[in-house]
Amino acid sequence: MRDRYARNPGRTVELAPGGSQDVLDLRWRDEIAHVICVTLIGPPATSAGQVNAAACVALVQWGAGEAEAEAEIDFGVGGVVFTVPASSIRITAVYEGTFIAGETPPSVRVGAFASVGSGGRMSRLTRTRFASGPIDPAQEASFEVPPFAKAVRVLAGDQATRALRLDFFSDEALDPIYSISVPAGAEAPLVDLSPEITSVVMTNTGAAALSAGARAVFELGI
Repeated sequence: MRDRYARNPGRTVELAPGGSQDVLDLRWRDEIAHVICVTLIGPPATSAGQVNAAACVALVQWGAGEAEAEAEIDFGVGGVVFTVPASSIRITAVYEGTFIAGETPPSVRVGAFASVGSGGRMSRLTRTRFASGPIDPAQEASFEVPPFAKAVRVLAGDQATRALRLDFFSDEALDPIYSISVPAGAEAPLVDLSPEITSVVMTNTGAAALSAGARAVFELGI
């Protein structure tokens, strides 16, 4: 990596809820894409005896020449590893929210660093979107499809009793492209996303409210 301009070759930062900071910013002298292995360092499950129930996301921009791609990737507990072809890459860490009750939400430490070559290292990459609860019977929650999403699993409530309908839209002003019912007792399915899908709408078709809201876990094709 000697032939690079390293404005920020990687670091660890401390974030408060709602905060964001750059953790990686690399550009090579030539514009030919290199295979870059990136490690995202996520928050540990616990810190100082306190649970880190944090939602942290990496905003990743990478490209070569005049072309650039963008993705949003969950840090997860501990972190993830992925590879991209690029002559430049920039990563901004965002602390989207915390699920710890209390007056003073904890800060978290996250980071990133990069190396040349993949070494066959790869994690399953996801982007999770949240809908806060409660979600009453017949109420909807909408989830925007992130870049590079190829499939989604919607999680909500107690599997034994909850019931959901999932509608997949290219335009929410029109009828859904396709729909899936998830009856009580059934596992949450992993549903493929056709290329024109831009949003997923979940309807609570059960008899009880979903007190903890819902999560749409999008699998990314990176």
